Amino acid sequence: MTTRPTIRATSGLVASGHHLATLAGIESLLEGGSAIDAAVAAAAVCAVVLPHRTSIGGDLFALVYDARTRRVMAYNGSGAASRGLDLQAFAGGFPSGGARTATVPGVVAAWSDLMADGGRLGLDRALRSAIRYAAHGFAVSEVLAGEIAAHSAGLAADPGCASAFRPRDRDLGVGEILVQPELAAALREIAADGAMAFYRGSLAERLADGIARLGGDIDREDLAVHATERREPLSVAYRGLRVFGQPPVSQGHVLLEELAIASGRDFARLEWGGADLVHEMVEIKKLAFADRDAYAGDPRAVAFSAEELLDPAFVRARRAALPGRASEHVNAGALAAATPADTTYLAVVDADGNAVSLIESVFSAFGAVTIVPDTGVLLNSRLTGFSLDPASPNALAPGKRPVHTLNAAMALDAERPRFVFGTPGRQAQVQTNFQLAVALIDHGLGVQEAIDQPRWYHEQGRELQMEARYPEQVRRALVERGHDVRLLAEWAEVTGGAQAIALDPSGVLAGGADPRREGLAAGY
Repeated sequence: MTTRPTIRATSGLVASGHHLATLAGIESLLEGGSAIDAAVAAAAVCAVVLPHRTSIGGDLFALVYDARTRRVMAYNGSGAASRGLDLQAFAGGFPSGGARTATVPGVVAAWSDLMADGGRLGLDRALRSAIRYAAHGFAVSEVLAGEIAAHSAGLAADPGCASAFRPRDRDLGVGEILVQPELAAALREIAADGAMAFYRGSLAERLADGIARLGGDIDREDLAVHATERREPLSVAYRGLRVFGQPPVSQGHVLLEELAIASGRDFARLEWGGADLVHEMVEIKKLAFADRDAYAGDPRAVAFSAEELLDPAFVRARRAALPGRASEHVNAGALAAATPADTTYLAVVDADGNAVSLIESVFSAFGAVTIVPDTGVLLNSRLTGFSLDPASPNALAPGKRPVHTLNAAMALDAERPRFVFGTPGRQAQVQTNFQLAVALIDHGLGVQEAIDQPRWYHEQGRELQMEARYPEQVRRALVERGHDVRLLAEWAEVTGGAQAIALDPSGVLAGGADPRREGLAAGY
């Protein structure tokens, strides 16, 4: 039994982090839009109805499969730290919020570039539903009301956030209507003038001037030079499929290294959800994260090649390092040379077989907890994703991009998509995606069944957090192997909020959405 029915369709399917976003995507497909039209429409609605997770002041990564060329392209819609950044301002650590914690927002440019490459209906159409919900409002969900209440003090301290989320000096509650007129106006400018409005037009001027008044560093030049990065994705062979992931600055290479190490183990013979399989996957995760922490950084600023982490010889050496018992500390491999997060994920497949795997975020709950005056733009807090250790490859520097937890995944069978999947969840992303991949590929679970399975989550040392639905005998066996098991709730949001679509060779699509958050899959 699953928590909800698997959604099956033949003409198109959208699985997103909010029902209104899924509806916008379906409407776009019904009007003749492509998977990209639907993905951007859904993503734009998410930026309105999930302000605690994403906004037009955030970042975006996407994998896009073009059914005509049968190729996958990776889009990096993340921005850099201001080129005029004063490093001395962070000598005492990162502030908890405010305009100074933002990097240049990349969402709007990425939406525009996606539409230019594969959209059919135009950016103005893609933003129509988002504009409607910003201008006329939408009903606040239990989740959003809870997030507003949990961050009430911070929201009250910023005039823009207080006006939007705490009108009449009180938190918006469940079922009340959230209206964001300034955000609607900004979206209308973008719909009319394209991304130019956000990065070089009058909206850009208001953004830069407002950020300066708030004490932030992003200026007009920072906005004007921003550009989406299009790159060939990374990929690895896994059980007869080819799994694609985001190249740096995304940590998509972590998922691919996990799968590459796992490819040399016979996971299909290990009981799904059993202690042996969980132990091996957790220890593989530790190896891949150790390599990330040692080497990953912005390739424009440091010598980092994620391909080296996927080199067969390097992978074999890492596989040989897998321990029989839980490890406390894992060293990075030697190269041949040289908190719940606030994010949302969506997957779309259209009738032609085009597919989009897309994730966008403001990093922390409500990002910088700062709305730039006269713009409606809620800023991200992605700057705090840098390290303040100057020796780190992810060290904070002007004009540099931080390493992102954001990543999206897609698996192809020969030259056609088989699975499109992903999840929000900061450090949990590549752990949950690893669990989804093994459930779907090694054990043949259906998409909703795979999403519903109990999850584990690891941060550091021997402590292993596990949803309470894991059987006691599994938890006990892991303790015997040296893991310090700590129980999470039965459905723990810290493990993410996944969406997934499976494409059957017969042409039938199957979609699932995570009950841990408020996602919904729908198709026709």
